[in-house]
Amino acid sequence: MRNSLGLRHAFEWAALFDALPYPSYAAGLQIASRYAVLSGAKAFTAIEFGVAGGNGLLALSRYAKEVSRETRLKIHVVGFDSGSGLPPTNDIRDAPWWWTQGDYPCDKDRLRERLPKETELIVGNIKDTFPRWLKQTEAPPVGFVSVDVDQYTGASAICSAMGKTDISRILPFISCYFDDLFLFGIPNWAGESQAIREFNESQLARQLERDDWFSQNRPYAERLWLKRMYTLSSQDHPLFKARRTGETAHLKLGERPQGGLLEALPWHSLG
Repeated sequence: MRNSLGLRHAFEWAALFDALPYPSYAAGLQIASRYAVLSGAKAFTAIEFGVAGGNGLLALSRYAKEVSRETRLKIHVVGFDSGSGLPPTNDIRDAPWWWTQGDYPCDKDRLRERLPKETELIVGNIKDTFPRWLKQTEAPPVGFVSVDVDQYTGASAICSAMGKTDISRILPFISCYFDDLFLFGIPNWAGESQAIREFNESQLARQLERDDWFSQNRPYAERLWLKRMYTLSSQDHPLFKARRTGETAHLKLGERPQGGLLEALPWHSLG
């Protein structure tokens, strides 16, 4: 890792082998970069919902700089948080037997002192702040989101906003991480799992689907966080109405098909 090649690719190899905190953030940014290139975008926005102590948002900001350096894509980072922890709720789908009002508060003033100046921190009720941000922001389209709001209500509001927003505000594919799936004590009719199910049932053109493909050709493919990676595909995006152009792909006789470890690397084909 001391030579120039090792230093250049240290981050992507560390991400591939889960050798850093928040591997889902590193992977999500890498997937989003590929989606951005596929759609011809030069930039995208990465969002963390549920900032709490702020460690995740700081990591997302650091990783965005690394991925941006390697891909030459501009990545804008935004964090959304209530500022006062989990809100009160009367909805049983919010699992009130598991979560408590005020859990995971955010020390927004202290966190803002540590965040890079270009990282946005938006405080308030997400069901209000996120739709308003989507309408008013001049940030690049959303390409990656991490949903760590615990409750059904917040996750549902996030999914609903992404389903209703203008198609110009999102990439045709958005890499998504749902942190509170497959938890002990949270049945599938509650929490983020129910929010995803209801979103897919209410939408025709936009669907959330688990990234079962992503664990292929990766070491440690059994890790739980891989099962929490999803993609939001928007069939109403112009990309889905276009035909792929370029050179015809060929597989010569005796030539091995592409695959294996290198296929799992995030940007080996970005150029």
